[in-house]
Amino acid sequence: MTGSPTALNDSRYAEVKDGRPRAQEIWLLHGYASNQDDLHGLAPYLTKQFTVRSLRATYPLDMGGYAWYSLSFDVHGVRQVDSPEAFSSVERVKLALEWHAHEFPASPRPILVGFSQGGILSNAIGYNHPELVRGVAAIASYFPWEWEGHVAKAESTSLPFWAAVGSEDGVVPASLSIPTYERAKNEKGLNLTHQTYPMPHTISPACFADLNQWLLELSAS
Repeated sequence: MTGSPTALNDSRYAEVKDGRPRAQEIWLLHGYASNQDDLHGLAPYLTKQFTVRSLRATYPLDMGGYAWYSLSFDVHGVRQVDSPEAFSSVERVKLALEWHAHEFPASPRPILVGFSQGGILSNAIGYNHPELVRGVAAIASYFPWEWEGHVAKAESTSLPFWAAVGSEDGVVPASLSIPTYERAKNEKGLNLTHQTYPMPHTISPACFADLNQWLLELSAS
């Protein structure tokens, strides 16, 4: 396998501060209408322990920024997802994860951390390709059971998932996200923990502190 995969062509990269080889990598997937620089602002707070890659989503938007897949709303105001585009982005990140496994065979598999649409995509990647990642954290997101085409694997039920839900989130409300996580645990048997925070559509200090603790515990396991 040669050449950099397209999902990493416009990514941001920050090495672990002590420069040690084979450090655990954290891959950041941003939200709708954002870009690779958004979550990369977290890198200075993560690189004491981890190497960080912040990816840019697949599709440029007319309004600015990028999306992992298109969104639309029907006449009743119900959000509609372009599932083929979504799975195209899943495949794009999958190829990048395969590249990482080939280029760094002695390194641990990356941990995905996604926000909003990036978290939704991260959940789908972990569910469909659990052998390529060490864990998935999704913030202000949900589990996209409405997408057509999921193919779970044996490893899907043992992969660690962590989800943060904002009780004041008006973009991805708790009433949407929590039932999808309950289904993930109770019907699909996933190893998923979700926590609720008094925050809007953002990452609060308490949420980030718990995320960082989860990342440390996972990377040490």
